[in-house]
Amino acid sequence: MKRIIKILAFGGLVCICGLLCLPMTAVSSEVPTIEPPVIVTTCGQSPGAVMVKMSLMQAQIVPVENNNTITASELKGKGYKTLIVTTGTSGKGMGAAGTNINKEIARCKEVITAAKEEGMVVITAHVEGMARRTDSADQQSIDEIMPLGDVMLVVAESDSDGYFTKLAQEYDKPLIVAKDALEIGKKLKEYVKVEK
Repeated sequence: MKRIIKILAFGGLVCICGLLCLPMTAVSSEVPTIEPPVIVTTCGQSPGAVMVKMSLMQAQIVPVENNNTITASELKGKGYKTLIVTTGTSGKGMGAAGTNINKEIARCKEVITAAKEEGMVVITAHVEGMARRTDSADQQSIDEIMPLGDVMLVVAESDSDGYFTKLAQEYDKPLIVAKDALEIGKKLKEYVKVEK
C-alpha cells in the first residue's frame, strides 16, 4: 500500500512539473497566417534579407521581393501581404549604402508602422546566427526591431543561448525556429495560406 502511495505521489509530482514547464516550451501565442506577396528588408544592411528571399523562393512562397532600402512610402499601396525585417548588421553594408544603425532603425520602424497600417503580417527575424550578435549595432537592431513583429523568426544558432526564446516570451510573441537559413522557407510554409 505504501508503495502504491509513493508511486501515485511521484506520478502527481511529475504531472505538476510537466504543467509548470509547459509554458516555457509552448509558443506563447498563435502564429498568424502568412500570405504572399512578401517583401523582405534588412535593418543593418546584412545579407540576411537576401538569404530569406532565396529560401522563400525555394519553398515556392512567391511572389517575394527583397528591397534593403525600402521606405514607408514605397511600401504603401503595393499589395504586399507580409513584411519580413531581418536584424543583425554589417558595417561594410551600411557604409556602402550610405547609412548607419540609427538611420536603419528609424527607416525600419517607419516601414513596420506602414505595414501594420496596410494590414500586413510583420515578421521580425534574426537568421545569420551568432555572427550577427557580436557588437552594439547588432544588439541595437535586435532590441529595437524584434519586438515590433507579429511573430519572431530565428535560426537555431541565433537562439543557441535561449536569448530569442526569452525575448519572445517577454513580448508574448510566437517564435518560429528554423534549423538553418535553408530551412526558413520550409518552416514558414507551414503557416502560409493555401489558395483553394
